[in-house]
Amino acid sequence: MDDLGPAIMIVAVIGFFAFQQWLRHARRLMIHRERLVALEKGVELRAVEQEVTRSSWNVQRVLLLSGLCWIALGIGTFVVLNALLAHPSELVKEIPQGLQWLGVAPVGIGLAHLIVYAVGKNKESR
Repeated sequence: MDDLGPAIMIVAVIGFFAFQQWLRHARRLMIHRERLVALEKGVELRAVEQEVTRSSWNVQRVLLLSGLCWIALGIGTFVVLNALLAHPSELVKEIPQGLQWLGVAPVGIGLAHLIVYAVGKNKESR
């Protein structure tokens, strides 16, 4: 019965996000119907608030955040695996030497995100 706890939690989280998406879809459908009726009556349409806020989504901030997260993940992986290999115990004797260098790949991905962020920021300032 204890093994069911995490599964129930995962299903609840997925259900919450699915319900949230359904509500968002229902709201957009209602707005669409209202706009169709307004068009039939010949009323001038104003801009939809959701479209205005959606277009203001800042990709640069997402690039910066994801780049920093990837770098932190890579450095953390390197440090943890390096510590495990430096002080071997009975539980971790099967870890091959040099495995800590797997942390370099996420750091490279993070640096790529930061480079794209910097290039995009330079283009915006021009």
